[in-house]
Amino acid sequence: MNVQAIVVGGGIVGLSAGWHLIQGGLRQVLVLERHILASGGTGLGTGSVHTQRWHPTDSALILRSMHVMRELSERSGGAFRLYPVGRLTLAGERDVAIVQNYGRHLRTVGVDAVTLSPREVARRFPGINVSDVAVALHTEGDGVVYPPLLLWTLAGLFRNDGGTIWEGCEVRRIVADGGVARGIELANGDRIESDRIIVAAGIWTRQLLRASGFDLALKHSVAHTTVVTLGRADLWPGVSSLLDGIQGLIAIPRNPGTIMASNVSGEYEAREETAQAVLEASSVAVRLTDAALAERKSAQQRLILKQLRHRYRDHDVRGAVGHWAGLLDGTPDSHPYVGPYPGVDALWVGCGLTGYGVQRGPGIGEALAQLALERPLSVDVGAYRLDRCDHARNFRIDISGDNPFEGFREPRQSSVTVAGRG
Repeated sequence: MNVQAIVVGGGIVGLSAGWHLIQGGLRQVLVLERHILASGGTGLGTGSVHTQRWHPTDSALILRSMHVMRELSERSGGAFRLYPVGRLTLAGERDVAIVQNYGRHLRTVGVDAVTLSPREVARRFPGINVSDVAVALHTEGDGVVYPPLLLWTLAGLFRNDGGTIWEGCEVRRIVADGGVARGIELANGDRIESDRIIVAAGIWTRQLLRASGFDLALKHSVAHTTVVTLGRADLWPGVSSLLDGIQGLIAIPRNPGTIMASNVSGEYEAREETAQAVLEASSVAVRLTDAALAERKSAQQRLILKQLRHRYRDHDVRGAVGHWAGLLDGTPDSHPYVGPYPGVDALWVGCGLTGYGVQRGPGIGEALAQLALERPLSVDVGAYRLDRCDHARNFRIDISGDNPFEGFREPRQSSVTVAGRG
């Protein structure tokens, strides 16, 4: 079998790449998903789409992703949409200058970011406790999506435009010869040939690359998300996506009445055996059967409920009704890999999104398709080239949570920061 392009991975990056390849004029595009659509990291994400990112390339990718989402909404007749809840960042006295400078930076890259005083926060967002807030940053156009619906909308348009999706189809390795990718080999031994191969396999990317004789510097971390209910229905319309830099709290109102919340202290580097067990189970989710993992879950829920009740003082924060823990893939400098694989023609990779896949994925998928088609890029992703990090490097994923605004500066080269997730 021979097709014009193969995309490995049916998450947001892979489906976006496949759809943009079809939009670019190809007719034989095959997306291979090892399980079912929306079963990986994209489907389990919070769905937050916010432009409060320090790196100009990130901001450009997110703005481009929003453009793609608007097109998807129009093409689907509004069945899919970005719900504009806004993004609110709160900071204490020690971080006033950082947030003010950050707001100025965002405005220079085209993001409509407004700096607010504590009094303005209290007026705009009733029920929020501002007793320890010194400054805030608000981006009104940011919002949330339902990640599975985003995937299924992309999948439907991709299929309608002539693309092909194979679910339950694991790729064993990439077949390359003479420095050129020629196709892929499936788990059952079948081969599919193609002149263009895009790998967007999320946490399984390194496993696939190594099986093919390639590699990238990637490690796994574990993220915890807790779902909490709010009892004051009259205040639901004013609940914004929140980065509480004072407490290290992230809170995303994907549905009125519930918040998906996490804390930067709850992120930690996955033990090798934990990560391997998850990969072998073909799942993103971490089973909390280990006593230490279960205790982390309980501690996180207790901390998050305490923090939410402090910040959403008048919202009647109820108990936790759900919890998820899963793997993320990270790079040594916390930036994703987007571009051609060094020394191998016809092979492009997009991975290492460290929990920010939904908001950057549509733009990254478009960039990968444009690279594969040799078309002008909507966003210059040169800063995220694959050869910037040595794959043999044994780096450390440092997720201490000491300063939630660390992500507003250039990260240390020895760590992966996850502050501001979602």
